[in-house]
Amino acid sequence: MGRRKQRRSRQQRGEKAREAQSHLTAILMSPLDHPRDVVESAAVHLSKVSQRHRLSLPSNVRSRVCRKCWGSNSFTSQFRVRVKAGQRIHTCLRCGTIRRYGAGPKAHRIARVTGGVNE
Repeated sequence: MGRRKQRRSRQQRGEKAREAQSHLTAILMSPLDHPRDVVESAAVHLSKVSQRHRLSLPSNVRSRVCRKCWGSNSFTSQFRVRVKAGQRIHTCLRCGTIRRYGAGPKAHRIARVTGGVNE
């Protein structure tokens, strides 16, 4: 007779996923300590694990992974960073995706809307 496989509970799967996510995050945060292909693989695996287990990407890694091609933005030869009018603009040089961080020069102003008319 074959042995039955015991199923892991949902809670155990979530814990394993968070553990894997923290390990992959550590690799992405120190790219000079690892070979380039390992860092690239960590970026792809981090994105896939996060999607599969419905976890958000950690905030310290969010800007280091391209959301379109899942490439690592840890190396300067693969992405470009510009600062324009108070925004940080990341451009992936693989797929051409542009990500903007920050709200720009007039972000502190609040548009007052009263009855559908701007004052």
